[in-house]
Amino acid sequence: MIARTAAAAVSLAFAALLAGCSNYEKPTLAVSSARITQESSEGYVIDFTLDASNPNEFEVPLERVRYTLRLGNDHVFTGTRSAEATVRRLGTQQITLPAAIDLSKFNMPTGDVPYELSGSIVYVTPGEIAELLFDAGVRRPKAGFRHRGVLDFESGTSTTVQTEDSEPTE
Repeated sequence: MIARTAAAAVSLAFAALLAGCSNYEKPTLAVSSARITQESSEGYVIDFTLDASNPNEFEVPLERVRYTLRLGNDHVFTGTRSAEATVRRLGTQQITLPAAIDLSKFNMPTGDVPYELSGSIVYVTPGEIAELLFDAGVRRPKAGFRHRGVLDFESGTSTTVQTEDSEPTE
């Protein structure tokens, strides 16, 4: 009986600590540009510029981005990249996400091709307890994103169709 009461008290204290860590808004993510940066007979590299905005009064370290690129109906790239950035309080930080397309696996794109870039970014919330939980792998918050646009393979530039927040897709 005493063991159950102690376990319940520890569970309630832990839940209260987690609730205290959630007094923040997650960063928002939007693709501000997409452009072809490398082209050869073997493939393409498309660089996507992602704007991570922090609506909070404290800085938010960004840890890891996982993302997927679709061109037309084809899933052409999946990657994980270290974000290597901290978004200052009430600020925006740009992150470049490269996507390599291997033309031995996909047909050479031509003209205007619709694309969708989606993924999630892992970030660290403020506070010593939140950092301990993050480091222990207990709590790793994520913010998702999904962006649709059209990439012109003749000029190497893109047109934005739609950007939306999404739930993390891991």
